[in-house]
Formats: sequence, C-alpha cells, structure tokens
Amino acid sequence: MKRDVIERVLWNLSMDRFSKMKFKEDPNKFLSRFVLDESDVEKILTFDVKALQEMGVNPMLTMGYWIEMSPDRSMHTYNQKLGSTGQYSASIKG
Repeated sequence: MKRDVIERVLWNLSMDRFSKMKFKEDPNKFLSRFVLDESDVEKILTFDVKALQEMGVNPMLTMGYWIEMSPDRSMHTYNQKLGSTGQYSASIKG
C-alpha cells in the first residue's frame, strides 16, 4: 500500500540522520529508492502535509517530517498548510 511506503519515507526523514543528509543532497535521488508515483513525490517535495494526511498518512509523521525537513519549520505555517485554526495541531480538523 502506497500510504505505508510514504509513512516509511517520512519516518526515515524524521528520525534517520543518513536519510536526512541524502534527502538534502538530492531529494529526487533519495526518493527514487522507494516505490512512489510522481504525485506522491510531488507531495513530499512540496511539503503538502494536508494532501498527505488526506490520503491517510499518520499526522504525527507529517508533523515530524515538517519539523525536521521543511525550509520553514514553523508550526504556524504547518497549521496554515493544514487549514487548521488550532495551535500545534498534528491532524486535520473537521
């Protein structure tokens, strides 16, 4: 199931120093190690946490990925991307 693959990618990018380094060096090359379609890669590269959560990806993984890898890393921006009004929410409200 592709959600499981995406969750493994986000976990690696949240927890594994080597994965973080390789992603920063060449994100597309790093992601090519996984069975992902073009739209999945795009969601990861653009930090589309809302789309990832809407496809069932664990909210704590999207938040960890955001905190570790996003150029912004701001929880305020993370919540804005989710469309959330709650402060420091890991999941989509609604």
